[in-house]
Amino acid sequence: MEITVPDSFSLGVEAPGIEMTALAPGVDPERVRVDVAVLDPGSSLPRHAAGRDQSFYVVAGCGRVAGSDDVEHAVGPGSLVTWLRGEEHTSWADTAMTVVIVQRAPVTGSAR
Repeated sequence: MEITVPDSFSLGVEAPGIEMTALAPGVDPERVRVDVAVLDPGSSLPRHAAGRDQSFYVVAGCGRVAGSDDVEHAVGPGSLVTWLRGEEHTSWADTAMTVVIVQRAPVTGSAR
């Protein structure tokens, strides 16, 4: 058994008020990356294209998300949002919000 406390990192000026902790880095051959993000009230992740298929699971707090259509949707504990690779999206924290982000890279040479 191994017990560790993973290092956290800030997204800096690009997304102030957001602290990330990588639980699984998602490098070959692992192919799955898992992060925990803690968003301060009023912070947001800037609009960006998903680099991989991505699941955004809200553990605590309330906020909003939007996909490429820019329509905002409220999210809270238990909400699961999924974006496909390349899909533009953003998220905002209305209260302090903790989310788990799982990103899956496609297996090379196989169907999605």
